[in-house]
Amino acid sequence: MNKDKVIQQLEQVGLKEYSNAIANWIFPTAQLFLNRISDYDITLGRSKVGGTPDLPEDLEWPRWKEYDMTFISQINLADCPQQLSLPRQGLLSFFYAVKPMYVDMDFYNDPSTCRVFYFSPERLNKLKRRNAPSSLTESEKMKPNEVIFEANLSVPASESAYLESLGLGWNGNIADFEKYWRLFLPSWNTKGCINRLIGHPDPIQGDMQVRCELIYGPSKWIEDNNPESRVKVIQSALKWRLLLQIDSEEEKTGMMWGDVGRIYYWIHEDDLANLRFERVICIMQCT
Repeated sequence: MNKDKVIQQLEQVGLKEYSNAIANWIFPTAQLFLNRISDYDITLGRSKVGGTPDLPEDLEWPRWKEYDMTFISQINLADCPQQLSLPRQGLLSFFYAVKPMYVDMDFYNDPSTCRVFYFSPERLNKLKRRNAPSSLTESEKMKPNEVIFEANLSVPASESAYLESLGLGWNGNIADFEKYWRLFLPSWNTKGCINRLIGHPDPIQGDMQVRCELIYGPSKWIEDNNPESRVKVIQSALKWRLLLQIDSEEEKTGMMWGDVGRIYYWIHEDDLANLRFERVICIMQCT
Protein backbone atom coordinates (compact mmCIF):
# COMPACT_ATOMS: atom_id res chain seq x y z
CA MET A 1 0.00 0.00 0.00
CA ASN A 2 1.28 3.49 -0.89
CA LYS A 3 -0.11 7.00 -0.53
CA ASP A 4 -1.53 7.09 -4.05
CA LYS A 5 -3.65 4.01 -3.35
CA VAL A 6 -4.87 5.55 -0.10
CA ILE A 7 -5.97 8.65 -1.98
CA GLN A 8 -7.77 6.42 -4.50
CA GLN A 9 -9.60 4.69 -1.65
CA LEU A 10 -10.74 8.04 -0.27
CA GLU A 11 -11.98 9.16 -3.67
CA GLN A 12 -13.85 5.88 -4.21
CA VAL A 13 -15.91 6.38 -1.06
CA GLY A 14 -16.77 10.00 -1.89
CA LEU A 15 -14.12 11.83 0.15
CA LYS A 16 -12.12 13.38 -2.70
CA GLU A 17 -12.30 16.90 -1.25
CA TYR A 18 -10.41 15.72 1.84
CA SER A 19 -7.90 13.43 0.14
CA ASN A 20 -5.04 15.94 -0.22
CA ALA A 21 -5.25 16.94 3.44
CA ILE A 22 -5.48 13.36 4.69
CA ALA A 23 -2.58 12.37 2.41
CA ASN A 24 -0.35 14.60 4.56
CA TRP A 25 -1.32 12.50 7.58
CA ILE A 26 -0.57 9.06 6.14
CA PHE A 27 2.21 8.08 8.54
CA PRO A 28 4.62 5.14 8.45
CA THR A 29 4.13 2.79 11.37
CA ALA A 30 5.49 -0.50 12.67
CA GLN A 31 3.32 -3.16 14.23
CA LEU A 32 5.05 -5.06 17.05
CA PHE A 33 4.44 -8.79 17.21
CA LEU A 34 5.42 -10.42 20.49
CA ASN A 35 7.06 -13.78 21.03
CA ARG A 36 7.18 -14.98 24.64
CA ILE A 37 10.71 -16.12 25.50
CA SER A 38 13.10 -16.04 28.43
CA ASP A 39 14.84 -12.78 29.28
CA TYR A 40 18.12 -14.70 29.10
CA ASP A 41 17.50 -15.29 25.40
CA ILE A 42 17.15 -11.57 24.63
CA THR A 43 20.54 -9.99 24.02
CA LEU A 44 21.49 -6.96 26.11
CA GLY A 45 20.10 -3.82 24.52
CA ARG A 46 17.78 -5.53 22.04
CA SER A 47 14.13 -4.62 21.59
CA LYS A 48 11.62 -6.29 23.89
CA VAL A 49 8.33 -5.85 25.69
CA GLY A 50 8.34 -6.76 29.37
CA GLY A 51 11.07 -8.52 31.27
CA THR A 52 13.86 -6.56 32.91
CA PRO A 53 15.25 -3.39 31.36
CA ASP A 54 18.77 -2.63 30.20
CA LEU A 55 19.69 0.71 31.77
CA PRO A 56 22.79 2.76 32.62
CA GLU A 57 23.91 1.94 36.16
CA ASP A 58 23.67 5.58 37.24
CA LEU A 59 20.01 5.92 36.24
CA GLU A 60 17.64 5.90 39.18
CA TRP A 61 14.64 3.62 38.77
CA PRO A 62 11.69 5.89 37.87
CA ARG A 63 8.90 6.47 40.37
CA TRP A 64 5.55 8.22 40.57
CA LYS A 65 4.96 9.55 44.07
CA GLU A 66 6.19 6.71 46.30
CA TYR A 67 5.45 4.01 43.71
CA ASP A 68 8.10 2.30 41.61
CA MET A 69 7.13 2.20 37.95
CA THR A 70 6.75 -0.93 35.85
CA PHE A 71 9.08 -1.48 32.91
CA ILE A 72 6.98 -1.72 29.73
CA SER A 73 9.31 -1.93 26.75
CA GLN A 74 12.64 -1.02 25.26
CA ILE A 75 13.06 -0.33 21.55
CA ASN A 76 16.49 -0.53 19.98
CA LEU A 77 16.09 1.91 17.11
CA ALA A 78 18.53 -0.03 14.94
CA ASP A 79 15.96 -2.88 14.99
CA CYS A 80 13.16 -0.68 13.62
CA PRO A 81 12.02 -0.08 10.05
CA GLN A 82 14.03 2.93 8.93
CA GLN A 83 11.18 5.01 7.45
CA LEU A 84 9.78 5.80 10.91
CA SER A 85 10.22 9.34 12.23
CA LEU A 86 12.75 8.20 14.83
CA PRO A 87 16.52 8.32 15.16
CA ARG A 88 18.22 5.40 13.43
CA GLN A 89 20.26 4.45 16.48
CA GLY A 90 19.91 4.51 20.24
CA LEU A 91 17.45 2.97 22.69
CA LEU A 92 14.03 4.08 23.94
CA SER A 93 12.95 2.75 27.33
CA PHE A 94 9.31 2.98 28.48
CA PHE A 95 7.92 2.88 32.04
CA TYR A 96 4.43 3.23 33.50
CA ALA A 97 3.14 3.48 37.07
CA VAL A 98 1.09 0.28 37.08
CA LYS A 99 1.04 -0.27 40.85
CA PRO A 100 -1.13 2.76 41.77
CA MET A 101 -3.51 2.53 38.79
CA TYR A 102 -6.47 1.37 40.87
CA VAL A 103 -5.52 2.68 44.30
CA ASP A 104 -4.56 6.35 43.89
CA MET A 105 -7.26 8.86 42.94
CA ASP A 106 -4.67 11.24 41.44
CA PHE A 107 -3.44 8.72 38.90
CA TYR A 108 -5.62 9.58 35.90
CA ASN A 109 -5.19 13.34 36.20
CA ASP A 110 -1.40 13.34 36.37
CA PRO A 111 0.71 13.18 33.17
CA SER A 112 3.83 12.18 35.11
CA THR A 113 2.66 8.58 35.63
CA CYS A 114 4.98 7.48 32.82
CA ARG A 115 8.63 7.97 31.90
CA VAL A 116 10.44 7.50 28.62
CA PHE A 117 14.22 7.59 28.34
CA TYR A 118 16.35 7.92 25.23
CA PHE A 119 19.88 6.55 25.37
CA SER A 120 22.17 7.69 22.58
CA PRO A 121 24.35 5.17 20.70
CA GLU A 122 27.35 6.28 22.79
CA ARG A 123 25.60 5.13 25.97
CA LEU A 124 24.58 1.68 24.77
CA ASN A 125 27.87 0.09 25.84
CA LYS A 126 27.14 1.24 29.40
CA LEU A 127 23.85 -0.62 29.72
CA LYS A 128 23.34 -3.18 32.46
CA ARG A 129 20.37 -5.47 32.98
CA ARG A 130 18.51 -4.20 36.02
CA ASN A 131 16.12 -6.19 38.20
CA ALA A 132 12.85 -4.53 39.13
CA PRO A 133 12.56 -3.15 42.69
CA SER A 134 11.26 -5.60 45.29
CA SER A 135 8.23 -3.36 45.84
CA LEU A 136 6.74 -4.60 42.56
CA THR A 137 4.81 -7.86 42.76
CA GLU A 138 4.80 -10.41 39.93
CA SER A 139 1.39 -9.14 38.80
CA GLU A 140 2.88 -5.63 38.49
CA LYS A 141 5.71 -6.75 36.20
CA MET A 142 5.41 -7.73 32.55
CA LYS A 143 6.74 -11.03 31.27
CA PRO A 144 9.52 -10.83 28.64
CA ASN A 145 8.81 -10.97 24.92
CA GLU A 146 11.04 -10.47 21.93
CA VAL A 147 9.71 -8.11 19.26
CA ILE A 148 9.22 -8.64 15.54
CA PHE A 149 8.59 -5.43 13.56
CA GLU A 150 6.32 -5.20 10.54
CA ALA A 151 6.35 -1.91 8.60
CA ASN A 152 3.19 -0.43 7.14
CA LEU A 153 1.31 2.83 6.65
CA SER A 154 -1.38 4.16 9.00
CA VAL A 155 -4.23 6.63 8.57
CA PRO A 156 -5.95 8.92 11.10
CA ALA A 157 -8.49 7.38 13.44
CA SER A 158 -12.05 8.54 12.87
CA GLU A 159 -12.16 10.43 16.18
CA SER A 160 -8.96 12.47 16.01
CA ALA A 161 -7.82 16.07 15.88
CA TYR A 162 -6.89 15.42 12.23
CA LEU A 163 -10.45 14.75 11.10
CA GLU A 164 -11.98 17.33 13.42
CA SER A 165 -9.71 19.97 11.88
CA LEU A 166 -11.40 19.15 8.54
CA GLY A 167 -14.86 19.55 10.03
CA LEU A 168 -15.49 15.81 10.19
CA GLY A 169 -16.99 14.53 13.41
CA TRP A 170 -20.11 14.19 15.52
CA ASN A 171 -20.39 17.99 15.71
CA GLY A 172 -19.42 18.58 12.09
CA ASN A 173 -20.11 17.03 8.72
CA ILE A 174 -21.65 13.77 9.93
CA ALA A 175 -22.44 12.45 6.45
CA ASP A 176 -18.81 12.56 5.30
CA PHE A 177 -17.63 11.49 8.75
CA GLU A 178 -19.72 8.34 8.41
CA LYS A 179 -18.21 7.69 4.96
CA TYR A 180 -14.78 7.81 6.55
CA TRP A 181 -15.38 5.40 9.39
CA ARG A 182 -17.99 3.16 7.75
CA LEU A 183 -16.58 2.87 4.22
CA PHE A 184 -12.91 3.88 4.31
CA LEU A 185 -11.55 2.73 7.68
CA PRO A 186 -12.68 -0.92 7.65
CA SER A 187 -9.96 -1.80 5.14
CA TRP A 188 -7.41 -0.45 7.64
CA ASN A 189 -8.77 -2.12 10.76
CA THR A 190 -6.46 -4.70 12.29
CA LYS A 191 -8.05 -7.49 14.29
CA GLY A 192 -6.71 -8.88 17.53
CA CYS A 193 -4.02 -7.36 19.72
CA ILE A 194 -2.25 -4.39 18.19
CA ASN A 195 1.08 -3.14 19.49
CA ARG A 196 2.30 -0.18 17.46
CA LEU A 197 5.36 2.09 17.20
CA ILE A 198 4.76 5.55 15.70
CA GLY A 199 1.92 6.20 13.26
CA HIS A 200 -1.73 6.53 14.26
CA PRO A 201 -3.33 4.85 17.27
CA ASP A 202 -6.03 2.22 17.34
CA PRO A 203 -8.25 3.97 19.90
CA ILE A 204 -10.92 2.35 22.02
CA GLN A 205 -12.56 5.46 23.50
CA GLY A 206 -11.96 8.20 20.94
CA ASP A 207 -9.51 11.07 20.46
CA MET A 208 -6.49 11.58 22.72
CA GLN A 209 -4.68 14.45 20.99
CA VAL A 210 -6.91 17.15 22.45
CA ARG A 211 -6.42 15.73 25.94
CA CYS A 212 -2.65 15.92 25.49
CA GLU A 213 -2.87 19.50 24.27
CA LEU A 214 -5.05 20.54 27.20
CA ILE A 215 -2.49 19.08 29.60
CA TYR A 216 0.63 20.71 28.17
CA GLY A 217 -0.69 23.46 25.91
CA PRO A 218 -0.83 27.17 26.76
CA SER A 219 -2.47 27.91 30.10
CA LYS A 220 -5.28 29.76 28.30
CA TRP A 221 -6.56 26.51 26.81
CA ILE A 222 -9.71 25.46 28.58
CA GLU A 223 -12.10 22.71 27.61
CA ASP A 224 -15.34 24.58 27.11
CA ASN A 225 -18.04 25.12 24.51
CA ASN A 226 -16.43 28.18 22.93
CA PRO A 227 -16.16 27.28 19.20
CA GLU A 228 -13.27 29.69 18.54
CA SER A 229 -11.28 28.31 21.46
CA ARG A 230 -11.98 24.77 20.29
CA VAL A 231 -10.60 25.53 16.81
CA LYS A 232 -7.35 26.83 18.31
CA VAL A 233 -7.00 23.79 20.55
CA ILE A 234 -7.59 21.42 17.63
CA GLN A 235 -4.95 23.10 15.48
CA SER A 236 -2.37 22.83 18.26
CA ALA A 237 -3.41 19.26 19.07
CA LEU A 238 -2.41 18.19 15.55
CA LYS A 239 1.21 18.22 16.74
CA TRP A 240 0.69 15.41 19.25
CA ARG A 241 1.90 12.12 17.83
CA LEU A 242 1.60 8.52 18.90
CA LEU A 243 4.93 7.15 20.11
CA LEU A 244 4.04 3.65 21.32
CA GLN A 245 0.85 1.61 21.76
CA ILE A 246 0.81 -1.54 23.90
CA ASP A 247 -2.18 -3.87 23.93
CA SER A 248 -3.51 -6.32 26.50
CA GLU A 249 -1.79 -9.59 25.60
CA GLU A 250 -2.21 -11.15 29.01
CA GLU A 251 -1.20 -14.62 27.84
CA LYS A 252 2.17 -13.22 26.69
CA THR A 253 2.91 -10.29 28.98
CA GLY A 254 0.79 -11.17 32.02
CA MET A 255 -0.70 -7.67 31.89
CA MET A 256 -4.20 -6.42 31.09
CA TRP A 257 -4.93 -2.71 30.82
CA GLY A 258 -8.28 -2.15 32.52
CA ASP A 259 -10.94 -4.20 30.77
CA VAL A 260 -8.96 -5.52 27.77
CA GLY A 261 -7.58 -2.08 27.00
CA ARG A 262 -4.44 -0.47 25.62
CA ILE A 263 -1.94 2.11 26.77
CA TYR A 264 -0.79 4.87 24.42
CA TYR A 265 2.36 6.98 24.78
CA TRP A 266 2.05 10.42 23.17
CA ILE A 267 4.74 12.96 22.35
CA HIS A 268 4.67 16.45 20.84
CA GLU A 269 6.32 16.43 17.42
CA ASP A 270 8.68 19.28 18.42
CA ASP A 271 9.86 17.25 21.42
CA LEU A 272 10.34 14.18 19.23
CA ALA A 273 12.41 16.14 16.71
CA ASN A 274 14.66 17.36 19.54
CA LEU A 275 14.77 14.01 21.37
CA ARG A 276 13.10 15.46 24.47
CA PHE A 277 11.02 12.86 26.25
CA GLU A 278 10.22 14.68 29.51
CA ARG A 279 6.65 15.57 28.44
CA VAL A 280 5.51 12.19 27.12
CA ILE A 281 1.96 11.35 28.20
CA CYS A 282 0.62 7.83 28.64
CA ILE A 283 -3.15 7.32 28.33
CA MET A 284 -5.01 4.10 29.05
CA GLN A 285 -8.25 3.28 27.22
CA CYS A 286 -10.40 0.19 27.68
CA THR A 287 -13.86 -1.11 26.84
